[in-house]
Amino acid sequence: MLLILMLIAVATPLQALEEDSEKPIYIEANSAFYDEKSDRSTYTGNVVLIQGSLKVLSDKMVAYLPNGEVEKVIFYGNPVRFWQKPKPDEEEIHGTSKRAEYYLDKEVIVLIDDAVVFHGTNKYTSDRIEYEQKTGVIRAGEARSDTKRVKIILNPKKSGSAKSSGQ
Repeated sequence: MLLILMLIAVATPLQALEEDSEKPIYIEANSAFYDEKSDRSTYTGNVVLIQGSLKVLSDKMVAYLPNGEVEKVIFYGNPVRFWQKPKPDEEEIHGTSKRAEYYLDKEVIVLIDDAVVFHGTNKYTSDRIEYEQKTGVIRAGEARSDTKRVKIILNPKKSGSAKSSGQ
């Protein structure tokens, strides 16, 4: 178990907040299993993954570790939930789906099946949503599909208090 956590901790880090990439990855689960032959570790039961501002909750997590480095992590849940703070002055991004794929080298989280992502008051809904952690880009849907539609709600910024001219 300790070996698995150490392998995950030295993987290419996430890039949301600058300090996130310097933080270790913590994993908790009801059970863990590592198969050296297939280079996979599987965690089941109330799985929690935390690194800096990123937090992912799932029912099951499978980490793929070719050559001892984490390549990708797949989360399964009903639903999988994630939260991350992109920048200190930005609102948190959070979302849910039935499955999520996390590609560490690309710094991308892909939400699949009943995917919903919230960024501030904006909401994105689709069968597939990609969130690029480094750039903050959110991609929803597939251009080649006319039957699976993306639904987005963009709310205007609140106009709060107007600045006076001092006259």
